[in-house]
Amino acid sequence: MYRKSNHSKQPMETRIIEVDDKHELNNQIGSHFKEFRELRGISQHDLGIAIGLSEDIAQQHIYKYEKGIIRIPIDITVKIAKTLNVDLIINGDKMILIPRN
Repeated sequence: MYRKSNHSKQPMETRIIEVDDKHELNNQIGSHFKEFRELRGISQHDLGIAIGLSEDIAQQHIYKYEKGIIRIPIDITVKIAKTLNVDLIINGDKMILIPRN
């Protein structure tokens, strides 16, 4: 189901996102999810299918989430984190993304 990429394996590190500005929050979450997705070798299309998006919109929605063009609903955020094997912690005004191996 997932396509492996030729990206060199880089260590995945914990990301902490400040939850001050909603627009910036979406940009940061999307950017970090893109990084984790690429390091895992998963295509945008395959990630979209894995979280339950239909075949015809899977790739374009993931692209828009990663670019911060559309807001990522919290249920989709949780599904993406789970699919990418990333723990998601919301603690006060911070969102913490912890990748698992």
